[in-house]
Amino acid sequence: MASNVALHPTRNHRWFSGFGNIFSKENHQWWGTRKWLIQVAIWLVLINGFVLLMSVILPNSPETKDSLQTMSASEAAAVKAEIAKLGLTLFFVFSGLIAGAGVAVFAQDALIGEKRSGTAAWLLSKPVSRTAFLLAKLAADGIGILVTIVIVQGAIGYFVLRAATGISFQVPNFLAAMGLVAMVLFFLLSLTYMLGSLSDSRGLVVGIPLLLLTLAQYENMVPVLAKTMPWNLVVDMRFSNSMAIMLAKGEPLTFITPIISTAVMTVLFIVVAAWRMNREEF
Repeated sequence: MASNVALHPTRNHRWFSGFGNIFSKENHQWWGTRKWLIQVAIWLVLINGFVLLMSVILPNSPETKDSLQTMSASEAAAVKAEIAKLGLTLFFVFSGLIAGAGVAVFAQDALIGEKRSGTAAWLLSKPVSRTAFLLAKLAADGIGILVTIVIVQGAIGYFVLRAATGISFQVPNFLAAMGLVAMVLFFLLSLTYMLGSLSDSRGLVVGIPLLLLTLAQYENMVPVLAKTMPWNLVVDMRFSNSMAIMLAKGEPLTFITPIISTAVMTVLFIVVAAWRMNREEF
């Protein structure tokens, strides 16, 4: 089997029968191995490492300082403002969309791999409900993502961005901004799970989330999607600045439609996945 963690009898509501055991098994795969450490290291480099390079290290290089000295005070101030804006933009784009692509890639096998290996059939032959099987795996992955990407990278990013922008972010405002990042990641996680319950094609399961992320660059072609997909939560759109950046800076949101639609779709994806799992033949 995929794990040596023993499963023990538990008493649960019928829908959640076996949830505790499966959740413990999935948690062990995150925290009982080096998986969490690898995820932290990957996103530390890709998110905060890149932001640090582009908005702190390079702007403070001797070459950049020499260039700024040749400019007028207003020109130098404008350049520094653009660098600060770049730091914020990179952090939230990488935390939401780039990390979101990573979530889709590593979650593509969450259900397909279990079905193909026979692990799902074996587990579901025990006193484990299919709904509990799905929700336990989803919850364990959700917690892993929350800790390794949102909490750890957000905590480090808070200080990196203060160094990059010179802005003293209020902690509650920054936490609210990271909450939007979490919404984007959970949206993509639940979408990938739903697709994994509907199809055994890895290409389809990972391809659709990646396609949605790519479409964020073409908002003018899909204006309806631009206002309902989670893109605007972390990315500047034609009709609104990045909501995460606005919250981080303590600015009021102009509208909340993408937040509501993202939450509704995330729940819908989980419901569809549970419905399909209860009709799957193993």
